[in-house]
Amino acid sequence: MLITKKQMKFGTEKPLHAATIEEALTATGFGKYNFGLLLVCSWTLQAMGMDLFGTSFVVAAAVCDLELSLQQRALLTATPLIGVVLGAQLWGYVSDTKGRRLTLVLSMSVGFVFAALSSFSPDWKTMAFMKLISSTFTSASNSGAYTLLGESCPERSRGRSMLLCTCSLMCSQAVVAVFAFPILPLQFAYWIDFLSISYRPWRLLALVMSLPCAATACLLQLFHESPKFLLSRGQHDQALEVLKKIYACNTGLGSESFPVKKLIDEQEQTSNQEESFLRVLWQQTAALFRPPLLSVTLKLFYLVTIIYMTGSGFILWLPYIMNNLFSVLETGGGAGMNLCTVIRYSTDSMAAAAGNSTILQEVCNDTIQPTTLISAMSYGALASSSNLVLSLTCGSRKRLAMIGIVLLSGISAVLLNLVSSPIAGGVFFFLFLLCALSMGLLSVYFVELYPTSLRGMASCLSVMLGRSSAFFGVNAIGYLISANCEATFYAWSALLFSAIVVSWFLPSDKK
Repeated sequence: MLITKKQMKFGTEKPLHAATIEEALTATGFGKYNFGLLLVCSWTLQAMGMDLFGTSFVVAAAVCDLELSLQQRALLTATPLIGVVLGAQLWGYVSDTKGRRLTLVLSMSVGFVFAALSSFSPDWKTMAFMKLISSTFTSASNSGAYTLLGESCPERSRGRSMLLCTCSLMCSQAVVAVFAFPILPLQFAYWIDFLSISYRPWRLLALVMSLPCAATACLLQLFHESPKFLLSRGQHDQALEVLKKIYACNTGLGSESFPVKKLIDEQEQTSNQEESFLRVLWQQTAALFRPPLLSVTLKLFYLVTIIYMTGSGFILWLPYIMNNLFSVLETGGGAGMNLCTVIRYSTDSMAAAAGNSTILQEVCNDTIQPTTLISAMSYGALASSSNLVLSLTCGSRKRLAMIGIVLLSGISAVLLNLVSSPIAGGVFFFLFLLCALSMGLLSVYFVELYPTSLRGMASCLSVMLGRSSAFFGVNAIGYLISANCEATFYAWSALLFSAIVVSWFLPSDKK
């Protein structure tokens, strides 16, 4: 066989003829197809993040129109997290049995429809229902996007690609804040008679937030199903055709010059026999909690619980904590105070200014405090840039990187109590939130440590556990901070240090 320079560039200087799926993926190289898939999967994750976390901005500006009480605001903001929990196991089943690409196209399409309809909700219950359905569908990208990307990349660049993909998820809340800046200050109100609603800026923001779901569903049509999934279903010819097309797109050569002519199936194929939905669902779930996967599942699920409860739980308290910090600094106070003292001082000051009276009616305001948006954008920029550096430097050192990130977060939780400086406390709180960077590393582990036939289910169950932990964390954090703020951060640092111990027993990066 004549070997061209392009083939040598992409690592296929030896004719393989028959190869395993990993060898075949290596032969396709890493080029235009992979870059394009990386971008689309990143946008898919960002669209999901905007649907999940952008609700808090919309709810804050819809208090008057939807006549929300404080309890209703909290429930409406947390509704997307419930949708993730409800849909996780279902999407794991669909992903492992019907395909990664089909799962993403279906979920993002339906998610767009209900997210867009939520902008026309006449009351908060209707909006909660619409957001519950939309988040149940868009949450499929938690595992689907990572799995499709990871199974379409050569092993050498897989970890780095998936970490880069996480950058978009980390900045999703910041992207919503960027859209909110020009939209929410607008002054318009159009009465829609048949819905009995006034179409105001917050509804436009909700509609704009749904558009990325539709865009990614369309862009996914340009890409192919995961070749690993096709092979696991016994579709050898289709898997080989996909690999040839990836090779042709990456190299610019004809698909007939692809050096692999036959795929060697090293994995146990998934049975094509028709079985009941519940039986297959149980088999896929139970397999994760039996040897030899039991040990890996327990370690990863423990890390998911701690990291999601910290990163996703505290991020929703970022506006509250930052607003308290800025309000104290603007009055010239805060000298010699740690972050918790600042929060208590700000709360006591507001109570004194209000004469300890209860505010019976909340004034409708279509704008969010600038500090809230600035804080969200600042954290998004910090998290995204940190994740970018992480993906470029630690793609092959996942365990070491995870230990370093969680250690930084745990130390920051201690220092924000010990350092008597409001500005330093705000900085340490931002570093504490960077624990969320470990989510991308965990996603890489779920792709690498589980067989293809169980990978989607494992990822979706991890997301279900993670969002459940975040839901618990959001509700517990508010009570704990008001009861004993310092003890809350000390307790969280202890949890993070325990996560470091568990991370130490993950598979070595050299294996």
